[in-house]
Amino acid sequence: MRKSQKLMLASLLLAVIAIFTVAPTLSWLSSTSTPVVNTFAGGAISIKLDEALVGTDGKAIKGENARRVTSNSYKYVAGTVLDKDPTPTVLKGSEECYVFLFVENGLTDKFTINYDTVSWLKVAESKEKTIYVYSKKVNASGSSSDIVLDPIFTTITVSPDLTAEDIAKMGERTLSVTAYAVQTNSLTVQAAVDLAVEQFLPGISADDYPVVGQ
Repeated sequence: MRKSQKLMLASLLLAVIAIFTVAPTLSWLSSTSTPVVNTFAGGAISIKLDEALVGTDGKAIKGENARRVTSNSYKYVAGTVLDKDPTPTVLKGSEECYVFLFVENGLTDKFTINYDTVSWLKVAESKEKTIYVYSKKVNASGSSSDIVLDPIFTTITVSPDLTAEDIAKMGERTLSVTAYAVQTNSLTVQAAVDLAVEQFLPGISADDYPVVGQ
């Protein structure tokens, strides 16, 4: 082999060795982003219903002994006005909802109830059973506190014409109120009414109660 060829071969070997020696020290330009983390959790609706504690006279107890309860007992006397304020509360963090009250009124026409017909709209009725919907949507999802709604009524007035015979005939009567809430998301108020009717008055036809607007 000629001397010039030997020198050329030696030069090529040195170049290959240089490539394999230097290459691992090279670095590529790169960048890594901060991860985008999406957390999914189910929403919820929580409500409660209570009323003021009353004394033996049927009047709400005031002062340090005042508190909210889920039941009261009353003695009715002709001409008396009894305190009763069933009040629903949507608890903080609850999703936007339609709120309903289902009233089962076992009293007779000797009792007059002062219904709030502005805040609560009657949507369905069957005999002594009535469903009311709150006039506004309620959203507590971003609230730091519970949202207390208007009571559906505050007093029950006993007729001054009530007689001992009426009392004996009536015996013991009950008046109960139940709260119910349905999400607004993906539901019209009419669809929510239909669900409330299905819940409390399942035997009633859709033709028997009015269509409710938004």
